[in-house]
Amino acid sequence: MQIKSSRPVSVSEAKEILTKRKEDGELGYEQSQAFENSDRFGDTDSKKAKKLIESISSSGKVSLELATKIVDVHPGSAATLRAVLVKDRVELSEDEVNEILKELA
Repeated sequence: MQIKSSRPVSVSEAKEILTKRKEDGELGYEQSQAFENSDRFGDTDSKKAKKLIESISSSGKVSLELATKIVDVHPGSAATLRAVLVKDRVELSEDEVNEILKELA
C-alpha cells in the first residue's frame, strides 16, 4: 500500500471515511479497530468538525494538528483546554481560550 497524502482528520471525519470504505468492501484489522473507536467516540458531525478545526486554526497560533486534537477532545473547561495546549507549548490569552470554548459549546 502506498500513502498518497497525509493530513490530520478528526474522529468524526475518520468515521465518515471508514464508513465509506466499509460499504465498498471489507476493512482490515486496523481499519476495523479504528472504525469501532470512531463509532464509539465520534460524536460531532464531520462537517461541523471541519468548520471548527478551520476556525480554531485560523488565528495561526494553533496548528491544524492541534486544532484537530482540540475538536476530538472537546474540552469543557479552560483548564482542560490548556492541558491540551501544553503539549505543543501553545500559550493563548484568556480571551482566546474563552473564544475557543464558546465555539466548541
